[in-house]
Amino acid sequence: MQRILLQGENFEDAVQIALEAARDGALILFPTDTVYGLGGRAFSKQVMEKLQRVKPERGVKPTAILIDSIIRMSQCAGDVPSKRIVALAEAFWPGPLTLIWKTSSAIPEEFQTADRSLGYRVPKHPFLLEVMRRLETPLWATSANLPGQPPPRLYGEIRNQIVTACDLVIESRGLSGGKSSSVVDVRGRDPIVIRESSIREEDIRRAWKSA
Repeated sequence: MQRILLQGENFEDAVQIALEAARDGALILFPTDTVYGLGGRAFSKQVMEKLQRVKPERGVKPTAILIDSIIRMSQCAGDVPSKRIVALAEAFWPGPLTLIWKTSSAIPEEFQTADRSLGYRVPKHPFLLEVMRRLETPLWATSANLPGQPPPRLYGEIRNQIVTACDLVIESRGLSGGKSSSVVDVRGRDPIVIRESSIREEDIRRAWKSA
């Protein structure tokens, strides 16, 4: 296991190390703008198997990814988002909003959920955005906590069982936002708020209606 303390002076080195690890199918522990995350290169069988060993309660397949732009979401979904979906993205991305939308049939069946949906989020975190921009691939991401435990805001809150299961650990001295993202299903005519958290439902609906 390799461990990095992310600081301003080692930003570029940390990006390069994370890139190499992601390309090699590593399971990575990383800070985000909400809580600490656990994941790696999306649509990688190797990463998927590692995630399932650490968090088997998540089911058969990972269901959420971090992306660097709405263009990346369009590529993964195989479609152009509606004006209302774009309105939500423009209002809250980068930031703590996960949009549940479709996935492209071009994505291999082994990575598809039963209803062919996926959660998309652009994090407000320069390090993650730069890694994904250079990787040109999304990152699978789930909160770095064990079942029944709250998502960790600080590195010290992460259980050793999760830390030792990772190939690369990226630690930050700063605080994460502390709240998980709000989750909205945007596959229908009206948005369905699955989880209200960092962003209020009334603000989500206001942005949706503005388009």
